[in-house]
Amino acid sequence: MTPNLIILFVLLGLGAGAVYALLGLGLVLKYRSTQVIDFAHAAVAMYSAYVFVNLRSNGSLQLPWIVLPHQIQIASAGIDVLPALAITLVYGTVLGLVLFVVAYRPLLRAAPLTKVCVSVGIMLLLQAIAVLNFGTTSLATGPVLPSTPIPIAGVTAPSDRLVLFGIVVAVAVALLALYRFTRFGLATRASAENETGAALIGISATGIAGRNWLLGSLLAALSGVLITPISSLDPTSYTLFVVPALGAALVGRFASFPWTAAAGIGLGVFQSLIVLLQSQIAWLPRQGLGDGLPFLLILIAMTISARRLGVRGDPGTIRNPSLGRPTRPLATTLVCLVLGVLALVALQGSMRAAFIASLITICICLSLVVLTGYVGQVSLAQQSFVGFSAFMLSQLGVVAGLPFPVPLLLAAITAVPLGLVIGLPALRVRGVSLAVVTLAVAAAMDALIFSATAFTGGLGGRSVADPTFFGLDLGIAQGDDYPRVIFGVLVLVVVLVVGYAVARLRTSSTGRMLIAIRSNERAAAFVGIDVARTKLYAFALSSLIAGIGGGLLAYAQGTVSSASFGTFTSLTVLAIAYVAGIGRIAGAVIAGIMFASDGLFVAFLDSVLHIGQYQQIVAGIALAFTAVQNPDGVAAALVNGKGLARRITAVRDLVLPVRWFGGAPAPALAADSSLPPGEPAERPTPTERPHARNP
Repeated sequence: MTPNLIILFVLLGLGAGAVYALLGLGLVLKYRSTQVIDFAHAAVAMYSAYVFVNLRSNGSLQLPWIVLPHQIQIASAGIDVLPALAITLVYGTVLGLVLFVVAYRPLLRAAPLTKVCVSVGIMLLLQAIAVLNFGTTSLATGPVLPSTPIPIAGVTAPSDRLVLFGIVVAVAVALLALYRFTRFGLATRASAENETGAALIGISATGIAGRNWLLGSLLAALSGVLITPISSLDPTSYTLFVVPALGAALVGRFASFPWTAAAGIGLGVFQSLIVLLQSQIAWLPRQGLGDGLPFLLILIAMTISARRLGVRGDPGTIRNPSLGRPTRPLATTLVCLVLGVLALVALQGSMRAAFIASLITICICLSLVVLTGYVGQVSLAQQSFVGFSAFMLSQLGVVAGLPFPVPLLLAAITAVPLGLVIGLPALRVRGVSLAVVTLAVAAAMDALIFSATAFTGGLGGRSVADPTFFGLDLGIAQGDDYPRVIFGVLVLVVVLVVGYAVARLRTSSTGRMLIAIRSNERAAAFVGIDVARTKLYAFALSSLIAGIGGGLLAYAQGTVSSASFGTFTSLTVLAIAYVAGIGRIAGAVIAGIMFASDGLFVAFLDSVLHIGQYQQIVAGIALAFTAVQNPDGVAAALVNGKGLARRITAVRDLVLPVRWFGGAPAPALAADSSLPPGEPAERPTPTERPHARNP
């Protein structure tokens, strides 16, 4: 490995690094003024890139919708680079403005997770529209910038990499000057730090946020165009560029333009050097190392450099999801068992399979109820736990030959160390930083573990042995009988046991400690709660539940493949759990039944309305719209003032009288209650009250 070769790969890495930096700068622009982590940022870049490629190839302008006419013929043939670039930049800016006005502006004062859910919905929507309008075949285009080879330090490198580097430096310097020395920058800082104070001196926080969003969307469109000669264009890979961009923005703490630009450039160069090392060192893994190792380094660096956590912040400005309090979990579990068995017997074919898929999603969402609902910790890596346990189940059942239920239990336990590793950063970072750190972990696992053929079996995946208990076949299929009722009953029983355990946790002393930490960590520590140990306990328990869901998913699929556990699947799971009501068990049930992409409600819509290829578009719109309309979750909205909770609770008490199980009947809910059936309101502890003083 010669110095000239190292210099060459450093120069080649400037291209991808420049794109990461531009995307990261756009994310910082948006976050500084709106406190929104826009996971759809790279999707806007992707759609803008498609617009540019079509303008260059055939002179047509593609509009971001389906069914209705969505193509405007601007020229009879392809147009030149500069006019196409100008049109694309205007297009991307207008698209960002429309998304801001329709989806993000109503949520400027909403909880951070609500904003995440909306951005995930928009990401799914743009990705699905791109698939329908442009297909999934990778596209390529000619050079956008001058690419004449030039000699540098004894090597010959394409000049466009240096031009890209110069563009990033110029943009970072310009933004730094804009926000430090102009009235607009001062107004942005003022509205971000104190919106009320800014309004008193005539500064509109919404107007400032909109202008910053326009600039961020402009940078997204620019980055989407500039990377087209470097990377093949397709809806999936371009959308994934948001992950390294988020890593760069995280290094800059979503505030510093120079650090974000430097981190993006460094990330691209580091990935390029890893490719060089792989060509020189035979024993290095050939798959995933370049994508996964940088994110592990970001995780370690952010964990070490983060300051030790102090108080959670002003309790009046941080709004956690509302919580329910189960009063008769055993009775509710038995009712759900009866109803679930009746549903499994009544449903047939694909609808029964969809119901089983809903049950598995409920189990996975319960892991988020524990972690995010009860403790207030955000994890964007839950599907990584699910996938790891699913593959471990295959190894334990097929390779080791262990009998059921040992593989299911051991596979779930193997996810616990991963949960503890991800929980370590939570001792030092929280909120936005913790969300991005856990996303980096998911990206690293996707690249390093789920891309390893030795572990996943490659494209063919890993087969899973059917569960057998004392000679009784409990598998999902037997001959032409698919899916079998007995397998559905197995999944139902496991999920109900998990749900009952979560309900008991909520009412236990441990549950009260979790909620105290969610409300105010310093106050919890003052009364003797070990905050660090309790947080790690929550991460371990959450990963265990997710691992159980992964084992059930493996049994249901029969063959496990890594495609089911991609980086963005964790985002989708968190989004549907939050929109359904992440602070209550009823929310997990709603998420599984109504919002799961392969669940019962979506399957019913497909059978009635034949949504088919439009399923992801419907899901994206529904997710974003529901988050905007019901920021506290569907579970709360369904029972708020409509008397539904009283009727369901009355039916339960009629079927299973309270004297059979002991305890007092559940109190009637007030008309303005937002709690699900059987979960009465609970007085907040002193640390939960909006203006509690910190000791």
